[in-house]
Amino acid sequence: QGPPLLTPIGADAEIQTTKAWTAKISSHLIPQYACAFVRSNLWPGSYAFARGAVWENIYVGFGHKYATSDYGPELPPLPANEYSDGPEIGEAEDPSPEEEAKARAAEEQAADEGE
Repeated sequence: QGPPLLTPIGADAEIQTTKAWTAKISSHLIPQYACAFVRSNLWPGSYAFARGAVWENIYVGFGHKYATSDYGPELPPLPANEYSDGPEIGEAEDPSPEEEAKARAAEEQAADEGE
């Protein structure tokens, strides 16, 4: 339930120590042709402006009230390690051609002795 219609803007609630509205004039050079406008500090993007008997309201914003603290979403969890670094995963060096020849000879000799 909001306040009754057509209440003065001075009656609006303050945001900590900031007034609810900020009033300015569009030009100080030619004030007789200037447009007066007020900006809402509670609803960023809400403006009301007038020149003489002509007035209008406009809202260009995200539909969120002003907050005294910034929004900070919770960070996602750190990614899990895919593999653990253990000795069973470490790379082995390739044998030299001489070592391969010795291994083949030992295999052939074991196969001959087994028969």
